[in-house]
Amino acid sequence: RTTTPGETKLLASEVYDILQSSNMSDMDNVNEMNYRRRKAQFFLGSTNKRAKTVVLHIDGLDDPSRRNLCEEALLKIKGVISFTFQMAVQRCVVRIRSDLKAEALATAIASTKVMKAQQVVKSESGEEMLVPFQDTPVEVEQNTDLPEYLPEDESPTKEQDKAVSRVGSHPEGAASWLSTAANFLSRSFYW
Repeated sequence: RTTTPGETKLLASEVYDILQSSNMSDMDNVNEMNYRRRKAQFFLGSTNKRAKTVVLHIDGLDDPSRRNLCEEALLKIKGVISFTFQMAVQRCVVRIRSDLKAEALATAIASTKVMKAQQVVKSESGEEMLVPFQDTPVEVEQNTDLPEYLPEDESPTKEQDKAVSRVGSHPEGAASWLSTAANFLSRSFYW
């Protein structure tokens, strides 16, 4: 009431500018959070349209022989990319093609007749819940012609006289650019 109309207009424009700048910084914060979320999803594999990850709780997965049974059952399913076991909590994390249903995994595990699988999902509050699969078996496309694994024998050592380059094979003045670069790197870095 003590200000003139011109001062009121000036104060109002200052308030408006402050609100606009805070609104822009809020938008920048939202954009930055969305960018971080998209970046994090990339590393989790959620943007990969060809594969998805399923976490299974497997009742009866309590010793190495049952783990082997489970491995054999999962390897036979066409579309399983990889899997890892967490034996302490009876879990299996399976990476599968996006067109393969999780029920197919449960059917394969149930075919062992000693184990049963449930899917682990997270609720909105972040708590893990076990979701049982239906008891009706799902048609599972199997890998019938799996190749044999390579033997785990160590490869034989190569004879030293057939190596590409031997230490000291060049005279001191005729060193190649490769050996010069290697010498520079070995002298520059602490090994």
